[in-house]
Parts: sequence; C-alpha cells; structure tokens
Amino acid sequence: MKVLKHIITATFFVFSTMYLAGASESNNKTVKEAEQGQAIDSHSTDHVASPSEPVRLKSKRKMVPGTGKPTAESARDVPPIDTEETINRIIGSNKNSAPKKKTVLHKKKVAHVSEEQATESAHDSFPIDAEDAVKRLLEGNRRYIAEKNSASHRTAKRRTEVSKGQHPFAIIVGCSDSRVPPEILFDQGIGDLFVVRSAGNVIDDIAIGSIEYAVEHLGVQLIMVLGHERCGVVDTTLKGGVVCGKLKSVIESIKPAVEKAKAKAKGQTALGCDLLCSSVKSNARMVAEKLKISSPVLTEVFENGLLRVVGAYYELDSGVVSLTYKPVL
Repeated sequence: MKVLKHIITATFFVFSTMYLAGASESNNKTVKEAEQGQAIDSHSTDHVASPSEPVRLKSKRKMVPGTGKPTAESARDVPPIDTEETINRIIGSNKNSAPKKKTVLHKKKVAHVSEEQATESAHDSFPIDAEDAVKRLLEGNRRYIAEKNSASHRTAKRRTEVSKGQHPFAIIVGCSDSRVPPEILFDQGIGDLFVVRSAGNVIDDIAIGSIEYAVEHLGVQLIMVLGHERCGVVDTTLKGGVVCGKLKSVIESIKPAVEKAKAKAKGQTALGCDLLCSSVKSNARMVAEKLKISSPVLTEVFENGLLRVVGAYYELDSGVVSLTYKPVL
C-alpha cells in the first residue's frame, strides 16, 4: 500500500512539473512576440536611415504585435488615394478630347483627338494651351538667337515616338521664303509644329482646311501667323505694277493689308519700321483676324475658348521673333 502511494505521488509530481514548464514556455513566447512587435513598430516610427539605406517616411500608425501590419483603427485614419480624380486632373475626364479652359462659356467640345494621335512622349505635355505654346515658341527663338539650339527633338528616339501619332503644340502659318523655316528659328523638332506655308503667308480654302485638321483632329490650341522682314511678295504688292500668272491672286490677297498700312502711316513711319515693315505686320494681323471667321469649324472653337491666334514678325538680320498681334490669351 505504501508503495502504491509513492507511485501516485511521483506520477502527480511529474505531470505537475510538465504542466508548469509548458505554461512557462508559452508565456515566454508571448512576451517575445510582444517585444518583437514593439521593436517593429519602433523601427517603423523612429528608425533613421543610414547613408547607404534609402530614406523612409516615418509612420505613426499602430501595428499589430508580431505581424508588422497596421491595426484596423490605424488603417481607417489613412485617406485612400482617389485614383480616378488624379487621372482626370492630369489628362482630363476624356482622353479623346481636349479639356475645356476655365474661361469657356459654351459646353460643347469641338476639338477631337484620337488616342493614337494623343500619344504622349517625354517631350510633349498634352495638351499645351495657347499661352504655354507661345512661351515655348519664344523660348525656342531665344535659343536659336543665342546659338544654343537643342537637338533633343531631332533624334532617332523622337522619330520613333512620333511615328505612333503626332501631337504638335502649335500651328504656324508662315511665308514660303527659304530664309524663314519655323522649326529652325523656333528651335523645334520632329512632331512639334504643324506648318502651313505660302507666299506672303496668305490663306485659301486649302490652307484653312489644313488648319481645321490640326485643330479638330490633333487638338492644337494656338495659331501663329508669322510675317517676316523684307517680305518679297508684300514688297511687290506695295510697289504695284503688272504681275502674271497665279501670283496675281496672291497680290490681290495682300492688297487690303497694304492699303490699311498706307492709310495708318499717312506719310509717317513708325520708329524702326518703314512702310514695308508696317505692311508685313498689317498682313499678318489681317490673316489672323480672317482665320477667326474663315470657317464655322474654326469660329466655333474660337468662341469655345479652345483656340487662340497671334501675329508675329521675324527679323531676318537679328533672328528675333516678336509678337505684333496678341489678343487676350
């Protein structure tokens, strides 16, 4: 009987020891997990990156011990990113049409741009509004004058980019004179400018149709009518005389601007600008104003505030381009 009591006592002692050892181990594991969770939380909030380690923003979120994950309460404190709103702010709510300016009074959109044509490159920022387009042109002209021409727009990479679709940021209506190439004097490259050139920068139905295409299908928001110093066809119009062939139609288109310059001058010349200079500037302004009413398509876009037109004058000797007609942009 005594032997049986000793066996029972020994068995109870063994089981008690095993139970207490297991409880102690479980408690130690819980303590270690809590300490590990606190270490992770401390690292995420107070850790300072070493010189060889990328800098991380400090976080004040509460973490679940042992998981490295934020608590449900902390997650609710972090506002979600409104992806749709962000995208709309950058590219507009409709990728296939140019966004309206703040000054637009009419809701109807006229300029339509296909997804392929609106392909954005590292150089382009779609769309470019009229004021920014003017700044880009004049900045390019300053580079041209200073002989600091950029070659970044004329590379093989740029050629590949625009092969998938074009998005010029400005329309240049210029003279066919070989001394006035817009891409060079504005220091622009492949795909930057939509150029329409004719003698004396006159416009007809073909030229207007080309401009309509750039506005409607490519989303261009600026037209610059560019006259230039000592323009031969304007000089011929000013001197009068007999002309032959189709050149006569060009002269007839320029005559109203020349007559207006003569009437304004009244025998006097502006400082630094003779009658020929005044006639060239008058012609550029006349063409710019004509464009506003030249077709229902362009007129509507002008009225919607999605298109602007300016007149400019290029000096052959200095290379300087100056704005001579600039309605409110």
